[in-house]
Amino acid sequence: MLHKVSRVRGTEVHAVDGQIGHVEEFYFDDAQWKIRYLVVNTGSWLTRHPVLISPAAVKRNWGLAGFNVTLTREQVRNSPEIDPQRALSRQDEERVLGHFGHPLYWKADGWSGSTPNLCSTKEVIGDHIQASDGEIGHVDDFLIDEASWRVDYLVVDTSNWIGGRWVLIAPMTLKGIDWPNSRLRVGLTRDTLKHSPSIDSVTITPGEDGPPFIIM
Repeated sequence: MLHKVSRVRGTEVHAVDGQIGHVEEFYFDDAQWKIRYLVVNTGSWLTRHPVLISPAAVKRNWGLAGFNVTLTREQVRNSPEIDPQRALSRQDEERVLGHFGHPLYWKADGWSGSTPNLCSTKEVIGDHIQASDGEIGHVDDFLIDEASWRVDYLVVDTSNWIGGRWVLIAPMTLKGIDWPNSRLRVGLTRDTLKHSPSIDSVTITPGEDGPPFIIM
């Protein structure tokens, strides 16, 4: 199943012994486009900065009904504090993952040399999408696969160009990312996107290779 980030944002997160807060946003890496952390706002229960929780701690069947994690409230209470006003460093990640006993994903995935950037879903919303022959719109949302935690599609608002339609673009079609200037390049033409099939004629099945773009 695919979940829209905008729909699961704000849902409750429950530890094994009680509620710990709600999902505020997600961090993903810009190489595999996989969710690496949930940012959980603990509200009045824990007066501190939001906490980071790895998908490794999330039980299956998460979504609109919320998230259940294999952690205790005490583990969350004692987790490393992360300053939300600055970029998350590799040292920060090692502290968080080490505290919860999770493996370092960049080692488990076999990355060597420089590692990809971690990106906030909130910060990428609004970034411009550039086709091979001109701009087509901006990032409006994300679709996450429930099983793999991968960002399968970017939801792109093309209302200023096509007129009130949303295009789903797979990260695999991106040919370049300019984070400082909030711009992503896709290896498709505007005409290709304009004449792509409607969502009614396309079925996306998680775990299978879907089309690189559809109109919804």
